[in-house]
Amino acid sequence: MRNSSLLFLLFLTSTIFSCREKSDDSKAVYVGPKSELFGIDMVYSDSARKVVRMVTEEQLTLASEDRIYPKEMKLWFYDKTGKITSEVRGDSAHFYHQKNTYKLIGHVVIHNIEKGEIMKTDEFNWLPVEKRIFTDKAVQLRTRTELVNGVGLDAAQDFSSYSLRKVRNSVVQVDGLPTN
Repeated sequence: MRNSSLLFLLFLTSTIFSCREKSDDSKAVYVGPKSELFGIDMVYSDSARKVVRMVTEEQLTLASEDRIYPKEMKLWFYDKTGKITSEVRGDSAHFYHQKNTYKLIGHVVIHNIEKGEIMKTDEFNWLPVEKRIFTDKAVQLRTRTELVNGVGLDAAQDFSSYSLRKVRNSVVQVDGLPTN
């Protein structure tokens, strides 16, 4: 009798475990990007006039509608006549959908073609709706005759006007500074 009870218990246990529901893999959640685009060459316009051109190799759109640009991003800003006024490049970028703000990150360089000025920083924010850029990071500004180091900058998006928040060291007057 003891053996039959043991066999019955063994049979009952195996039946219970074999009848349980199998896990449903269809409930697994995908956590990757919503979309991936390659070879981006986009033009932003206002009233049918080219304002900004953006070029980058890759764009990842997240579920939040934020976009990540993991490779170099280049921007060109245009004046009302369609002439390029400034160029911007960064190692990577992030677009924050809720704030409608771009952040360029890593070796950011802004070149104001008309003034022959170059600004370098590690990070830079662009607010397209407000048509302005800013950074709280260290900045190096080269004009045709000066080299200025500071922290923080506020500027028009085309870099036509700007102001440094804090100058870290005195302005150095030099003749014939290279523009690169």
